[in-house]
Amino acid sequence: MWGRFLRNHSLLKLVTLWSAVIAVHLWLIFEAALNPQTAPFNDVNLYGIWSEQASAGGALLGVRATWVYPFVAMVPMFLAKLIGGSQGILTGWLILIGLLNLIGLSAICDWGKADKKAFRAAGFYLAFLVLLGPVSIGRIDSVATFAALLGLVQVYRGRLRLAMMVFTIGAWIKIWPIAAAISLYTSAKQRLPVLLVAILTSAAVLGVGLFFGGNENLFSFVTMQGNRGLQVESVAATFWVWAAKVHLPGAGIYFDPALVTNQVSGSFTAEVSSLLSIVMFAAIAITAWLSFNAYRAGASFKHLFVVTLLTGTLDLIVFNKVGSPQFEGWLAVPLIAGILFGLPRWRLPLVIGSAIALMTNLIYPVFYMDLMVLGDLAVWLLTLRNAALIVLLVWANLRLSGLAKQAAEH
Repeated sequence: MWGRFLRNHSLLKLVTLWSAVIAVHLWLIFEAALNPQTAPFNDVNLYGIWSEQASAGGALLGVRATWVYPFVAMVPMFLAKLIGGSQGILTGWLILIGLLNLIGLSAICDWGKADKKAFRAAGFYLAFLVLLGPVSIGRIDSVATFAALLGLVQVYRGRLRLAMMVFTIGAWIKIWPIAAAISLYTSAKQRLPVLLVAILTSAAVLGVGLFFGGNENLFSFVTMQGNRGLQVESVAATFWVWAAKVHLPGAGIYFDPALVTNQVSGSFTAEVSSLLSIVMFAAIAITAWLSFNAYRAGASFKHLFVVTLLTGTLDLIVFNKVGSPQFEGWLAVPLIAGILFGLPRWRLPLVIGSAIALMTNLIYPVFYMDLMVLGDLAVWLLTLRNAALIVLLVWANLRLSGLAKQAAEH
């Protein structure tokens, strides 16, 4: 009788979680409908165009033709097109992302059998989606984040090689889960096995690409990023946004039709854009070095993994020439990892991260048109959001560098 009650109780918690996931997704769809002028789900229509081109016999994007994403990103796009059927890819995409979030959060909560920490983590994740707004489910990043969630579950359960495989696959959809892969490598006691898994998984992915006729375009997602300018919402672009607002000569915002994005113009924007990629790699290298130091000092694995993941993820956001609003969705994974692993003094990053998500939602889609005309509210929101990202990055670096000292003292 007691066992039956526990089973029913787990099922009740799981059904409650699923209901919350469905409610959150319905709200995000409703919010998107409230902002038709900015069309938060417009990227999905572009995914549909790419899928149709490939289905019509055109060169596979990211395989035999240049593409801004790794070619594995075509898989969820094809799936969404298949699911949507006559209703269109947008319907299929929303169903697909809803299912992935159901699966990912159910795995976090061990299908209803997990402790309170796991359910708090899932609850925070859903709240973060609401704060971030429609872009949290309307971009390819949602699929990479699903992979990061599944990898996080494997880390929590001690299956590090499986976690590395999932993180690596996620990085071949959208690059950001590489922060999770680096964090796992620098934190693990047995680094060689997880490194081999990453290499073999990447080799298998490239093997599939070569099977479909891949050439140098398998890495075009790297080269295409190198040619981009500073996107208006990026942290580095804040200076030129203000320069344009106060009417400095040459400063302004323009639309790049090739990349379908708004970028800033002005003195030294090209130079800064070129340097940012180097700065980003340097920042990630520093994060890895700090993580190695903490490991050698004896920092606990889970604490080190989570803090390194948060720091590395922020490196990829703060030093990125692209400032797309969905990037802030990456923060959800390290933030819930801190809840799941029970890290002490974790409230501050949760509060700052939540504020970042809310301000990002207000910037896009709510006041995005105001930003394009350099309205006071939108410009100040963008400035505060980017300042909050920098503050959180500084905090994460201090926390990470402090792990070595704390471990040495104990």
